[in-house]
Amino acid sequence: MEWLRRIRGHTPNTEAQPNEPTETLERATPGVAAMLEGVGEDRTHAVLDLGSAAEASLRVYSRFASRVRFADLLEGGTLPRGRAAVARAVPAQSERPYDLVLGWDILDRLFPEERAGFVERLVEVTAPNARLHVIVEASEGASTHPLRFSLMNVNRMRCEPVGPPRPGRQPLLPAEVEDVLAPFEVTRAFTLKGGLREYVAIRRDLKRVGVFE
Repeated sequence: MEWLRRIRGHTPNTEAQPNEPTETLERATPGVAAMLEGVGEDRTHAVLDLGSAAEASLRVYSRFASRVRFADLLEGGTLPRGRAAVARAVPAQSERPYDLVLGWDILDRLFPEERAGFVERLVEVTAPNARLHVIVEASEGASTHPLRFSLMNVNRMRCEPVGPPRPGRQPLLPAEVEDVLAPFEVTRAFTLKGGLREYVAIRRDLKRVGVFE
């Protein structure tokens, strides 16, 4: 895939990015726009947002879904530690599996050994062909600011720094993101100003026909 080859050729910057947000910003989100592309505004879908509840986000989701769940996993110290604990923290929905999942920067917040359990849990709570959106830090800075994300529209998001800076980690490369997310297949990727990268993935399996088949 040409877009993956271009991204893989990117040389990480070992210095903090000058565009790293230190105040609330609104910016384009081509990744969310791509995830929602072709999704009917018939309110038949189910959304899982791993971030905090936001009225603006709910207004956007309500155009597509009658069931919206905010997991509130990404605030402060609320994210549990350990593979099993992380998996348990991702809520299921008995009425209908999720069709659309917004994971925001969850992969950056998890330790490497926790990511597989997180994705396995996503498979349990989503429908075949469910769509997933995640954001990863693409630069190697000495520190990063934790962000709270919310949607203003299908192609606009708000990024709000929350809490003090945290030590930077080795960024996930595109090939690593692909491996971590399987059986979700990465179909689109976008590099944003400020050292962030968006990924859109679709759950691929042959057990059942999903709503986006």
